[in-house]
Amino acid sequence: MTLISPGEMGSPIAKHIISNGIEVISPLNERSDKTKIRAKKNGIIDSGNLANSLKQTDIIVSILVPSDAKKLAEKIKEESTNLDRDVYFADLNAISPKTVENMEKILSGTKIKFIDGGIIGTPPTENKFPRIYVSGPHSKIFMQLNNMGMEVIDMGGNIGEASAMKMAYASITKGYSSLLIAAVMLSIKTNNFDSLMDELEYSQPRVFEDLKKLKGIPSKAHRWIGEMQEISNTYIDNDVSGNFHKGSYDIYKKVSSSKLGSKRLLPDEIKVEGKEFFEDLY
Repeated sequence: MTLISPGEMGSPIAKHIISNGIEVISPLNERSDKTKIRAKKNGIIDSGNLANSLKQTDIIVSILVPSDAKKLAEKIKEESTNLDRDVYFADLNAISPKTVENMEKILSGTKIKFIDGGIIGTPPTENKFPRIYVSGPHSKIFMQLNNMGMEVIDMGGNIGEASAMKMAYASITKGYSSLLIAAVMLSIKTNNFDSLMDELEYSQPRVFEDLKKLKGIPSKAHRWIGEMQEISNTYIDNDVSGNFHKGSYDIYKKVSSSKLGSKRLLPDEIKVEGKEFFEDLY
């Protein structure tokens, strides 16, 4: 199996797959030292480049930032011209159904068999796996990786359906987080932070507790900017307002360049709390 790329989600999934006796490779020539170290730590073998990966692999799994998803499909098409066997390509990125459909068209007429997918959940632990929704005519192939760091749910159906599921789900969870950040920042800028916190703790205790769960966002906001665009486009393509997530796009863009976001700090690296946390987040 080829993994592109060994990030915070892909690397631990790969570790589980490797523990089940499957070799995982990744083209790391143009990747950062941090990514190469993470890959090695999780048992992923460096294939050098995409051409080498295609010679050795049965399936490519793509977990990238949304803006890179289509570019990868174009590169795979270029490198697959001499393939004499089928290779499956599972795109698990947070992109719109229309983007996925365009990617399938790019790969039509090649030996690459496309699988649409979407990840819901956090990186796998020993006891809890993210759920991977897959769809399209080749989706059953991906079921072979079920319970290997992933709980795979085969929707069957058409290309785009798994991505639509991901878009709907993420529009709620990540849209909600951006709304929390925006509301707290409004309270700070209008000198109402303490009053808002007191009122939320009194009348909306679940929301108050959710405000304490945002420390994972600084390390992720840069990836969520493009995802908000894809979500907005999905809403617009289906005659539903895309304006909600245009706002979320603005919030995450601001967060990504903030004191905390620009350093992409992980939760255990963040030492500030309360009002100071939000001021450093935006």
